[in-house]
Amino acid sequence: MALKIFRSLLLSAFLVLFISCSEEESSAEKENLPEPPAESLVDTYNYIVLKNDGTLYTIGNKTGKVTQTGRIPGIEFNTIFNSVTSAGSKIFIYEHRFDPPAGTLYSYDSQSGKTVSAVLDFPEEFGENTALMSLDWDEENENLLGITQEDLESTTSFKPIKVVKINPESFAVATASEVDLHALGYSNVMSTSLIGQKIYAVSLKGSNWQPHLLEIDPVNNKVEVLEVQGRDLGITNLGNNGSANSLFGFSPVPNSDIMAEVRPVTFNIQDGTTTEISKVQRISALSFSHKTFYNKEAKEFAALVASDKKLYLFSYKPSTGAYQMLEVQKPENLFSLVSIVGVKKI
Repeated sequence: MALKIFRSLLLSAFLVLFISCSEEESSAEKENLPEPPAESLVDTYNYIVLKNDGTLYTIGNKTGKVTQTGRIPGIEFNTIFNSVTSAGSKIFIYEHRFDPPAGTLYSYDSQSGKTVSAVLDFPEEFGENTALMSLDWDEENENLLGITQEDLESTTSFKPIKVVKINPESFAVATASEVDLHALGYSNVMSTSLIGQKIYAVSLKGSNWQPHLLEIDPVNNKVEVLEVQGRDLGITNLGNNGSANSLFGFSPVPNSDIMAEVRPVTFNIQDGTTTEISKVQRISALSFSHKTFYNKEAKEFAALVASDKKLYLFSYKPSTGAYQMLEVQKPENLFSLVSIVGVKKI
């Protein structure tokens, strides 16, 4: 079988077409802030960017300079971006293949450049063609938590959507909870963020673009739907900075004349309120099916977004409310199937 694009990987592309009225780009009113001379800019961090075929790039946080730095050996095409997570210098990357069905987990060390990998052996009761739709680092227990689905080639799958834990050294997989999202009517998981021992997941119920934000408690086998106030299409591309009470994300704009237009927002888990980051020019998401990266040292969220047919590095510091839109230089090798997955301090 030829290389086949994984359903979850392209889901956001179909959703973009669903919520957009047209692909016509329009100009946005924005503040024209003076830019410092290029020669005076010095990068302090390089954000690590992964392409779906395993190619690695870095983007300077001050210059926006793009540099191709290598490739994850073994990855062919089907990287699942919401199944990418990091722990220190290690970045865990999941790729699913269909012929024969197999899922491979890669552990890439951004300091040494070394990669180890293994085909995941899911519990027998999970059946064939099971794959990870999400992956998050559980710092408290020093393991990985993921959400799986069986029979991914079928758009009408009636198979369980379960929570698993994965040993980061042996890659052994074990069931972590009795929770089954499919039994509750959900068909997909697009974006996740782990806070403590609870997984916050954006999921679809039915075939329409009507995302729910779920709070999944694997320990107590509970699932709660959280209300996202003031946002018709909820939020996705979740990120967390260590706060137990809030999430960062991008909220899709319904009926927009800009393809995949989103607004950056913070979400209060306790009361369901959202706060939009003000004065950000009109932007578009590259994908709805991944996380937003958080740089712990710089204390900022970082994401790639599009605006006026240009690619930007968007960064936001929750402590001050300050944000930056940095145009990415020479982005011809980057397109929608890329995501920020790590960072290196210079």
